[in-house]
Amino acid sequence: MPKEKDDVVASKAPKQTWAAQRPSAPPPKPMVTASDRAEQREARRVTVPPRAANMAPVNVPAGANEALQAEVTRFNDLQGKVLLAQINDDVEDIETAINALPANLENIRARGYVFKSYLEKKIETLATQWRDLRPRVVAAIPPQQRTLQTAADQVQATLNRGALAGSALTTLESKVNAAISNLEGMYNTLDGNVNQTQHQIDDISWTLQQAEQASFGFVATECPVEAVPANWKKEGDSDGVEGVLFLTDQRLIFEQKEEVATKKVLFITTEKKIVQALQWEVPVTYIEKAVGSNRGFMGKDDFLTLHGTSQAPFRTTDLHLKGESGESWQGFIGRVKSGEIAKERTVPVDQATVDTVANAPTKCSTCGATFTQTILRGQTEITCEFCGSKMRL
Repeated sequence: MPKEKDDVVASKAPKQTWAAQRPSAPPPKPMVTASDRAEQREARRVTVPPRAANMAPVNVPAGANEALQAEVTRFNDLQGKVLLAQINDDVEDIETAINALPANLENIRARGYVFKSYLEKKIETLATQWRDLRPRVVAAIPPQQRTLQTAADQVQATLNRGALAGSALTTLESKVNAAISNLEGMYNTLDGNVNQTQHQIDDISWTLQQAEQASFGFVATECPVEAVPANWKKEGDSDGVEGVLFLTDQRLIFEQKEEVATKKVLFITTEKKIVQALQWEVPVTYIEKAVGSNRGFMGKDDFLTLHGTSQAPFRTTDLHLKGESGESWQGFIGRVKSGEIAKERTVPVDQATVDTVANAPTKCSTCGATFTQTILRGQTEITCEFCGSKMRL
């Protein structure tokens, strides 16, 4: 029977919270996120870098003109860069980040994430590449430092005499910037891949956090694949519903999760509460098509349009995604529907559970009607949509 637009498509299977679903495991290790790493790097770069032992700051002679004062300031600001401290910091940062990746991956695996099996190999490859690259970067720093130090000594001597360094200072600045750029060029690609990998792990961790906090349950053996903050453009609601869109290996789920006003005085909100509730769930097999698009001013808003079958809780519905593209989600849903996502599993699905679905009855034993609903892996019974009888699987 077709469902009304606001009905929830239920799997008719007992569900458990995500925490209850997982086998017992040691507590996950703490993670160092990509944002943690960025904050640490930024903190280092705003710290005044050290000066070479023989490079005391130049003092402006009494009565010096503005031009000399300006050059002295430029030179003093440049001294830390001459040591290439930024490069040494970057090398240490990459080393720390790569060493943290295995524990970060272990964190999400311990919490039950079984997809993206390529992450293990990716992290191993990054570590191998860094072991080869790091000695070359470290060896390239001292020659550059010596060249820059020689040029800096000459500029410093000129300024100490109270004379303008002019083009010599400008040339030194150019040499410093070029040296930093050349050295960064040796590791920027690898550094970007390290950061991109950590972002992938961070996104998974956020997905798991939402699953762990969810107000709804999961079918036995069902696993989250992706989650994203979203605004569901519910029919008749001009503001839409704020929440989280989940994709598991069997269902699409939208959970409302937003702060709403409970009391207003003269149109001013004085009291609020968090509303968290399942709005709809639908087996991915009931999604005929998922289409990503960009809307709004200069196409900056990412949307996902879902086209459902007659058994879905909607024929067409829109979601405004926050932080991920509709095209990406179009691909995610396609991989789940096609079964491609199973190739990324780190833990196989229990074969007995698969066989239970494969051998499930196709007709109701009471009224004889042919079942039309999808049977999800992990269901223990099916309810006839025509007569309401229940059959054990």
